[in-house]
Amino acid sequence: MSHVAASDCERIRDGRVAQPANTASSLAFVVAGVEILRRTGRHRRWWSAVAAASITAGIGSVAYHGPGGRIAKVVHDVGVDALALALPVAVAADGAPARISPRTVALGAASVAAHVLTRTGAPLCDPDARVQGHAVFHVLAASAVASAARDQLARPPA
Repeated sequence: MSHVAASDCERIRDGRVAQPANTASSLAFVVAGVEILRRTGRHRRWWSAVAAASITAGIGSVAYHGPGGRIAKVVHDVGVDALALALPVAVAADGAPARISPRTVALGAASVAAHVLTRTGAPLCDPDARVQGHAVFHVLAASAVASAARDQLARPPA
Protein backbone atom coordinates (compact mmCIF):
# COMPACT_ATOMS: atom_id res chain seq x y z
CA MET A 1 0.00 0.00 0.00
CA SER A 2 1.37 3.42 -0.89
CA HIS A 3 1.43 6.48 1.35
CA VAL A 4 -1.48 8.92 0.91
CA ALA A 5 0.94 11.75 0.05
CA ALA A 6 2.85 9.86 -2.65
CA SER A 7 1.62 12.31 -5.33
CA ASP A 8 3.43 15.23 -3.65
CA CYS A 9 6.90 14.30 -5.01
CA GLU A 10 9.00 14.14 -1.83
CA ARG A 11 10.39 10.65 -1.33
CA ILE A 12 8.37 8.64 1.20
CA ARG A 13 10.56 7.61 4.14
CA ASP A 14 10.00 4.95 6.77
CA GLY A 15 8.86 6.09 10.20
CA ARG A 16 6.35 8.56 11.64
CA VAL A 17 7.30 11.40 9.28
CA ALA A 18 7.13 10.12 5.73
CA GLN A 19 7.83 13.46 4.06
CA PRO A 20 9.84 15.71 6.41
CA ALA A 21 9.89 18.87 4.26
CA ASN A 22 6.21 18.68 3.35
CA THR A 23 5.31 17.90 6.96
CA ALA A 24 7.23 20.86 8.40
CA SER A 25 6.03 23.30 5.75
CA SER A 26 2.42 22.37 6.51
CA LEU A 27 2.78 24.41 9.69
CA ALA A 28 2.68 27.54 7.50
CA PHE A 29 -1.11 27.12 7.41
CA VAL A 30 -1.23 27.04 11.21
CA VAL A 31 0.86 30.23 11.36
CA ALA A 32 -1.43 31.88 8.78
CA GLY A 33 -4.50 30.90 10.78
CA VAL A 34 -3.08 32.29 14.01
CA GLU A 35 -2.16 35.53 12.22
CA ILE A 36 -5.70 35.85 10.85
CA LEU A 37 -7.17 35.25 14.32
CA ARG A 38 -4.92 37.96 15.68
CA ARG A 39 -6.30 40.45 13.14
CA THR A 40 -9.96 39.42 13.27
CA GLY A 41 -12.35 41.64 15.15
CA ARG A 42 -15.30 40.20 17.03
CA HIS A 43 -17.74 41.51 14.41
CA ARG A 44 -16.05 39.57 11.61
CA ARG A 45 -16.75 36.01 12.68
CA TRP A 46 -16.35 34.62 9.17
CA TRP A 47 -12.69 35.52 9.32
CA SER A 48 -12.44 33.40 12.46
CA ALA A 49 -13.83 30.55 10.35
CA VAL A 50 -11.09 31.20 7.76
CA ALA A 51 -8.51 31.10 10.55
CA ALA A 52 -9.92 27.86 11.98
CA ALA A 53 -10.00 26.28 8.51
CA SER A 54 -6.39 27.30 7.86
CA ILE A 55 -5.28 25.85 11.19
CA THR A 56 -7.23 22.64 10.49
CA ALA A 57 -5.70 22.40 7.00
CA GLY A 58 -2.24 22.81 8.53
CA ILE A 59 -2.76 20.18 11.21
CA GLY A 60 -4.35 17.84 8.69
CA SER A 61 -1.46 18.39 6.30
CA VAL A 62 1.08 17.59 9.02
CA ALA A 63 -0.75 14.31 9.61
CA TYR A 64 -1.13 13.68 5.87
CA HIS A 65 2.56 14.15 5.04
CA GLY A 66 3.72 12.64 8.33
CA PRO A 67 2.23 9.32 9.34
CA GLY A 68 -0.45 9.39 6.64
CA GLY A 69 -3.45 7.08 6.69
CA ARG A 70 -7.19 7.46 6.09
CA ILE A 71 -7.92 9.68 9.09
CA ALA A 72 -5.05 12.03 8.19
CA LYS A 73 -6.38 12.28 4.64
CA VAL A 74 -9.88 13.10 5.89
CA VAL A 75 -8.65 15.83 8.26
CA HIS A 76 -6.40 17.24 5.51
CA ASP A 77 -9.20 17.26 2.94
CA VAL A 78 -11.80 18.70 5.32
CA GLY A 79 -9.42 21.52 6.30
CA VAL A 80 -8.52 22.35 2.70
CA ASP A 81 -12.17 22.24 1.58
CA ALA A 82 -13.29 24.35 4.55
CA LEU A 83 -10.62 26.92 3.74
CA ALA A 84 -11.68 27.02 0.08
CA LEU A 85 -15.27 27.67 1.18
CA ALA A 86 -14.68 29.98 4.13
CA LEU A 87 -12.41 32.46 2.37
CA PRO A 88 -14.89 33.65 -0.29
CA VAL A 89 -17.73 33.60 2.26
CA ALA A 90 -15.71 35.85 4.59
CA VAL A 91 -14.95 38.25 1.73
CA ALA A 92 -18.64 38.34 0.73
CA ALA A 93 -19.76 38.78 4.35
CA ASP A 94 -17.68 41.95 4.56
CA GLY A 95 -20.27 43.46 2.20
CA ALA A 96 -17.87 45.36 -0.01
CA PRO A 97 -16.04 44.43 -3.20
CA ALA A 98 -13.01 42.25 -2.60
CA ARG A 99 -9.79 44.13 -2.13
CA ILE A 100 -6.99 42.02 -3.55
CA SER A 101 -3.46 43.38 -3.52
CA PRO A 102 -0.86 42.57 -6.17
CA ARG A 103 1.05 40.77 -3.39
CA THR A 104 -1.88 38.41 -2.80
CA VAL A 105 -2.31 37.76 -6.53
CA ALA A 106 1.42 37.04 -6.93
CA LEU A 107 1.49 34.69 -3.93
CA GLY A 108 -1.61 32.86 -5.14
CA ALA A 109 -0.32 32.51 -8.70
CA ALA A 110 3.09 31.35 -7.52
CA SER A 111 1.48 28.77 -5.22
CA VAL A 112 -0.58 27.34 -8.08
CA ALA A 113 2.51 27.17 -10.31
CA ALA A 114 4.54 25.46 -7.57
CA HIS A 115 1.76 22.94 -6.98
CA VAL A 116 1.32 22.06 -10.66
CA LEU A 117 5.00 21.98 -11.59
CA THR A 118 6.28 19.95 -8.64
CA ARG A 119 3.77 17.10 -8.28
CA THR A 120 5.06 13.56 -8.70
CA GLY A 121 5.85 13.14 -12.39
CA ALA A 122 5.77 16.91 -13.08
CA PRO A 123 8.75 18.67 -14.72
CA LEU A 124 10.22 20.12 -11.52
CA CYS A 125 9.66 17.12 -9.24
CA ASP A 126 12.84 15.86 -7.59
CA PRO A 127 11.99 13.47 -4.73
CA ASP A 128 15.43 13.92 -3.16
CA ALA A 129 15.82 17.70 -3.53
CA ARG A 130 16.80 19.67 -0.43
CA VAL A 131 14.01 22.14 -1.18
CA GLN A 132 10.78 20.35 -2.02
CA GLY A 133 8.39 22.03 -4.43
CA HIS A 134 5.32 20.94 -2.51
CA ALA A 135 6.81 22.46 0.63
CA VAL A 136 7.28 25.71 -1.29
CA PHE A 137 3.63 25.42 -2.37
CA HIS A 138 2.55 25.13 1.28
CA VAL A 139 4.42 28.29 2.27
CA LEU A 140 3.22 30.28 -0.75
CA ALA A 141 -0.41 29.15 -0.42
CA ALA A 142 -0.54 29.85 3.31
CA SER A 143 1.07 33.24 2.69
CA ALA A 144 -1.56 33.97 0.02
CA VAL A 145 -4.36 33.14 2.48
CA ALA A 146 -2.83 35.38 5.16
CA SER A 147 -2.27 38.13 2.61
CA ALA A 148 -5.88 37.95 1.37
CA ALA A 149 -7.09 38.24 4.95
CA ARG A 150 -4.75 41.16 5.56
CA ASP A 151 -6.11 42.89 2.43
CA GLN A 152 -9.72 42.54 3.57
CA LEU A 153 -9.22 43.14 7.28
CA ALA A 154 -7.26 46.34 6.69
CA ARG A 155 -10.53 48.14 5.93
CA PRO A 156 -13.77 48.35 7.86
CA PRO A 157 -16.63 46.09 6.76
CA ALA A 158 -19.38 47.73 4.68
